Amino acid sequence: MSFTYQIDNNRGVGIIHLEGRLMEKYDASSLLEEVKDSIAQGMNRFVIDLKKLEYINSSGLNVLITILTQSRNDGGETIICNLSPRLEKLFVITRLDTVFQLAATQAAALQVFKNTEKQNEA
Repeated sequence: MSFTYQIDNNRGVGIIHLEGRLMEKYDASSLLEEVKDSIAQGMNRFVIDLKKLEYINSSGLNVLITILTQSRNDGGETIICNLSPRLEKLFVITRLDTVFQLAATQAAALQVFKNTEKQNEA
């Protein structure tokens, strides 16, 4: 299966759904362009949903790190959610679990952003 993605806007948070096999940065070039455009338009918080991602290699992990870096450079954050046990193990082995904020579900990831908003208001 090839790589596909979809970006939805959930109250100012970009929900990025990844599907298939992410093995080349070239495969995700349009995704990275859309993320860059979203940040330019003021959306700097993202949830990357890996529920339907079958496979990812080091090049694919680099795509995720690029999104995280771009969002943080603009004062935002990126949260990874719905990791399969295999992907969760990969994140632990590569120590990316210490770089990314991880959430069990999309709803849990969105709650992190809501809680951050409440803290900033106080």
